[in-house]
Amino acid sequence: MAYTKPERYIERVFLHCSASDNPEHDDVEVMRRWHTDPKPSGRGWSDVGYHFFIRKSGLLETGRSLERIPAAQRGNNSGTIAICLHGLKDELFTSQQFETLNQLCKEINEAYDEQATFHGHCEVANKECPVFDYRRVLGLDIDGAMTCPADVAPRTPVVEPPRPVLRRTARGDAVTVLQGLLNANGANVVEDGIFGRGTFEAVVAWQETAGLVTDGIVGPATWNSLTKT
Repeated sequence: MAYTKPERYIERVFLHCSASDNPEHDDVEVMRRWHTDPKPSGRGWSDVGYHFFIRKSGLLETGRSLERIPAAQRGNNSGTIAICLHGLKDELFTSQQFETLNQLCKEINEAYDEQATFHGHCEVANKECPVFDYRRVLGLDIDGAMTCPADVAPRTPVVEPPRPVLRRTARGDAVTVLQGLLNANGANVVEDGIFGRGTFEAVVAWQETAGLVTDGIVGPATWNSLTKT
């Protein structure tokens, strides 16, 4: 990869996502067709709006000539470069894409003596684009400069523990989670996954402390009170 400076003035780089995880759309030529097809099916542009497109595999594809301004950030195209990564859901972007993006942006940054800044489309438009944490991936500071440690690992989705309605005699992992939360809030119950007398009494005591109905049944209100402390 070797970035070649165009003759036109560059001061900002904007990042985009393609808003699709369909493998059939993972190609700059698909983006070009979407952008150049006549309205209403397309945008009717003369070329694809982005200068670069990064596939899920990390392959970097070139789009619009760098000598031309992009058609990607309405009102904010002059003096910019536009980069698009294929994807829609945050957790489905790949480390290969982020590594390619990071390397490309480093080369752009070096080409402009570290004076260029990097931004998401969302900073100049009412859109959630790109949907991934581009600041973390590129190590951007508040001004958009690449001055912080970068992290190209895809975000791992947060999986919430199950929170079913629990009552006395219940068993299982959810009961163990409940017992751990009770103990974290001052109780002293055995974390054995069995909703017995000791757990029941601890739940009632907690419900009284939290100002809840003291029925010993663990529903949404009791779960929420235990996890917000």
